[in-house]
Amino acid sequence: MRVRASAAAGAALTLCLGCLPKAEGDRLVREAEARDARIAELETALQTMDAQRAEMESALAEAREQVARLEEVLQRATDVVTRNSADLGTEVAGMRELIQALQGAVAELRNEAARTRTEAGAQLQELDRRIEALARRAGVDMPLEESEIPAEREAHFTAGEAAYRAGDQARARALLRVYVTRYGDDEKADDALLLIARAYLDQDRPASALADLRRLLSEFPRSDVADQALFRMGDAFYALHSCTDARGAWELLRSNHPRSRHASETRQKLRALRRAPRGHCRS
Repeated sequence: MRVRASAAAGAALTLCLGCLPKAEGDRLVREAEARDARIAELETALQTMDAQRAEMESALAEAREQVARLEEVLQRATDVVTRNSADLGTEVAGMRELIQALQGAVAELRNEAARTRTEAGAQLQELDRRIEALARRAGVDMPLEESEIPAEREAHFTAGEAAYRAGDQARARALLRVYVTRYGDDEKADDALLLIARAYLDQDRPASALADLRRLLSEFPRSDVADQALFRMGDAFYALHSCTDARGAWELLRSNHPRSRHASETRQKLRALRRAPRGHCRS
């Protein structure tokens, strides 16, 4: 409308120029051109303001949405703190600051996440594999992913046995420990504990082996592998320089399981114990 009004005024001015002196006419033309230029600048500024207003409204809508989500999170946090904390004000304030900080961090990372997600994921998987391999070579037991554990009970135990026979003691222990947890009443649960202990002994970790051997004898006193557990327990005690305890385990095996396949070897160990190297037996 302002542009049309300016055009009409310009047309009227053109019609009247012949009625005015030349100098006065030139002045009016210059003023009209300057007015038109200012009007054009105003129109451009208004368009820019309209675009900025649209952007601000979009940003405001997004901010309202974020505030709504934040309020929801804070409400849940407040409910938890109300039930569990006497210092409600301090806890809620701390949570609010933490959430705000996290929002800022997420906003900063969001732009980079899409670009680096694939690359970072592959690197993390490779790093996990390397850490797991190093840990197992060092004898450190790493938890297994659910996908690594057979769903069927028999297949699960077989996988643990196979890992032990292959010399992967850490994996064998991880599989068999999950087996004992899931199938504690199974007839092979005691066998699983024995294999776990043997895997420790194979890596010269007698103290760790003793814990599982004791658990086997405590939880499965009528186990058909109790004689083997006592035999390995004697070995573990001897490795720990506790000759008295080693003798006790082997003598218990000899008296309670005279038909054990380890009976002959146990007698040999008891005779050898009397000739143990000087300084080996500390108790």
